[in-house]
Amino acid sequence: MPSVVTDRPRDCTACRIVGAVGLLGIGGYLANVAWKNKTFAGKLVISTLSLTFCSLAVSRYKQEFPFEKKEEKS
Repeated sequence: MPSVVTDRPRDCTACRIVGAVGLLGIGGYLANVAWKNKTFAGKLVISTLSLTFCSLAVSRYKQEFPFEKKEEKS
């Protein structure tokens, strides 16, 4: 029985670009918030979140984990 994940086609390039740009936008916004934060702990936490979202944007564009589509091997 095929799973729902394997039945889906790979994402089109435009979909991957829109998703990556959205995640980069979130990462950029968080970087801006971190820059304005006055405490070191706040800067560290928000900068880490910003880096995480930017990394997710790259993964989304390249369609790697956690965005990869698993293909069933016969």
